[in-house]
Amino acid sequence: MIRSIALISASALLGACASNTSYESTSAPPLPLPTVVASVYLVGDAGDDSPGRDRVLAAVRSDLEDHRGRHPGTPALVAFLGDNIYDVGARPEFRGVDRELLAAQVDVVPDAPGIQGIFLPGNHDWGKGAGDPDGQSAIEVQRRWIDEIAAGRQLRLLPTDSCAAPAVVDVARDVHLVFIDTEWLLRRPNDPCGGVDRFYERLEEALASRRGGRLILAAHHPMTTGGPHGGNVSLFENVPILYYLAVKSGMSVQDLGSGRYSDMIQRLRRVIRESGAVPIAIASGHDHSLQVIRMSDGDGPYFQLVSGSASKSSAAKRIEGTRYATSAHGYMRLDFTGDDVRVVTYALADDDAVRPVFACSLAVEAGRSCPEARLRGRSP
Repeated sequence: MIRSIALISASALLGACASNTSYESTSAPPLPLPTVVASVYLVGDAGDDSPGRDRVLAAVRSDLEDHRGRHPGTPALVAFLGDNIYDVGARPEFRGVDRELLAAQVDVVPDAPGIQGIFLPGNHDWGKGAGDPDGQSAIEVQRRWIDEIAAGRQLRLLPTDSCAAPAVVDVARDVHLVFIDTEWLLRRPNDPCGGVDRFYERLEEALASRRGGRLILAAHHPMTTGGPHGGNVSLFENVPILYYLAVKSGMSVQDLGSGRYSDMIQRLRRVIRESGAVPIAIASGHDHSLQVIRMSDGDGPYFQLVSGSASKSSAAKRIEGTRYATSAHGYMRLDFTGDDVRVVTYALADDDAVRPVFACSLAVEAGRSCPEARLRGRSP
């Protein structure tokens, strides 16, 4: 026992100097694309009532209106990537407060043809450590509230059955989003969902059925990240020592270092490889930052997009494959053209304006694929 504590402490001290990476922002907005067949907005962890969230949601709403003007009739989807209600999900006894957190997000999506919004559960929506029955009850309450607030608009919570089972949304003819509930996968509740093995079978079937199309996997938990859930925490960042040690030792199932989380990532990779349909990206929240990461293992999505800073903020360290990262509040937009996908990262600036800070093509070919932004202070 003493040896284990010593090993954890040594690991903690070795990681104590983890810090936030500072990239230069783009000097000019990205040029408009001549033709767009679909756009997808990635808004993660928007469930906290904060000034940053108000500005981000207003920017997404304005961006959607601009999209409708520039590309009339072109479909758009807003993906809310979990943790839609902080801190412990939907509570009927606090209906007024919790429902209003959802309403602010629902109101972002206009009642217009071709525009839809999808909410995905996160660990806080599941009650942040509550037992499975209470967590599932919180998900069902949130689903009901979304339906009530949306009042016939194209908004819903997926998956529909409080299971992880993949839900596929066809945004355009060859643009498909596959939504999975990774908190369900980490919990593995004993319920009638068919079990974890059956989930992975369904996911492989869903991916294979869209082989040849352009796929985005949407999940609350990322497969890689330079944020705290990936182990990037520092003793000098005013975090509780027990939290610091838990992250560094993989004690929390919410961190990539835990055995159950690692197993989930490995099984997702195996399913993707066996399906023969590699997603362009996995879009996630969970860490409260904005990160574009090129994944290079060859058996997973080509990119990890972390867009989890709609209402909260945490540090993001440069890791292998990082193309851009910031701890600022913000969101991402994916624009699909006939033969390309462009990601644009929007972040809250010092003047309280949300503006584009990074953009690149998520091309599969190495020669075209998303060059890294320049680090601040680095000479050209």
